[in-house]
Amino acid sequence: MLYICIIITNKTHKIMGACNFDNLVVIKGKAKDAYNDAVEDALYDDGHDPYNGTISTTDGFRMRKDNPRFGTKAFEAWESKVMDDLSKRECVCVEITGAVATRIKNRRGYKGRKGIGVFYFFGWASC
Repeated sequence: MLYICIIITNKTHKIMGACNFDNLVVIKGKAKDAYNDAVEDALYDDGHDPYNGTISTTDGFRMRKDNPRFGTKAFEAWESKVMDDLSKRECVCVEITGAVATRIKNRRGYKGRKGIGVFYFFGWASC
């Protein structure tokens, strides 16, 4: 995972102590389980500082279903537009499905397993 914090505003943003983040989570369960897992990992890796710049500083998440296919230029443009409308500590979740999800699950060792979800979280974290 890559965390980027910069001072000026351009394609990668920092707004008043906020850093953009993204997490791709493959897990048996639903989006809430994936979010909780990502938060626990962030707390373990980066500590309990409320300004650590990770998903753990967000106030929950909102599901979005109006996205283009994950991994395309259209998705990147959509994500950038959504980021422009988010505030500090906001997180968005997209469930990845279809062939893209199958490829991601296979790469992570979940080939053929049932009930495995692929979730992509992105937003603004406090830093």
